[in-house]
Amino acid sequence: MTLEEIIGQAVPVAILQRALRNNTLGHAYLFSGEEGLGKETVARAVAQELAARGGPLSSLHVLGGEGSIKIEEIRSLRHTAALAASGTTVWLILDAERLTPEAGNALLKTLEEPVARTHFFLTTTKVQSMLPTIVSRCQHLQFRRIPEADICRWLAKRTQRSPEDAQIRTVAKLAQGSLGRALAYWEGSLLEEREAIIDKLMRVPRASYPAVLGFSQSWPENRDKIGQELDVIMEWHRDLLTVKNEIDLPLYNPGYGQELREIAALYTNEALLRIMETIMEMKRAVAGNGRIRFCLGYLLLMMKKGAST
Repeated sequence: MTLEEIIGQAVPVAILQRALRNNTLGHAYLFSGEEGLGKETVARAVAQELAARGGPLSSLHVLGGEGSIKIEEIRSLRHTAALAASGTTVWLILDAERLTPEAGNALLKTLEEPVARTHFFLTTTKVQSMLPTIVSRCQHLQFRRIPEADICRWLAKRTQRSPEDAQIRTVAKLAQGSLGRALAYWEGSLLEEREAIIDKLMRVPRASYPAVLGFSQSWPENRDKIGQELDVIMEWHRDLLTVKNEIDLPLYNPGYGQELREIAALYTNEALLRIMETIMEMKRAVAGNGRIRFCLGYLLLMMKKGAST
């Protein structure tokens, strides 16, 4: 992918394009922002343009993986960088907040004594966790959330659908400004899992109390996913409140307009607000190792009790 093809990051792209045109590209950049905003993609696009200019001797080295980045890895990096001959060399250090203090100090020496035609691109989602001295040695470019309309157009082009397609609009809303998250929803099972949760939520108000308890008993106890599942429940009730009060806000679940109107009529504003407050309490409880099914059972029964059926 070229810089021209990058979606929704006009400011970082413009700065980098100008530097490339003027041959003033810095030796170290820090790209910060949430996951899935295109930080790594932009770094690779710059490397690609440098390779096109620098010829076959240009190279890209990626320091990724999981866990901490230790001093041995940075020592190896410094050794390789010092031996770089002609051509352009690009180092991409992913999730640079993983640098241990020792590794960070070792990298700092390299950034303070740059090798000609060697460029470093660091990415991070937690800039506050990085050594301030490293941040100060880099040109810091912040990546912003991508507008929903841009994500809709990107998905539409990718899937050959209309940007107004209900599913595309739903995914763009759920992506919360991240192309990576949008792709995960579209290509993975996240959207199906979300729709399964919403199916249960739509049935709760009119179901019997034993049936509602059955929903909680059959709910998978996955501590890695429960936070995201509670977010889905929160967004559903936020939509109910929005529809009930005819508030001019985009819905998290635009494909369920009729269902939202019918169910919103069963609740008072006070009941919806109490449910939303309880969802926040449940998130704190499960984050503190609370029992998932107990919390969900309590929440679903509260949702049932709040509906006037």
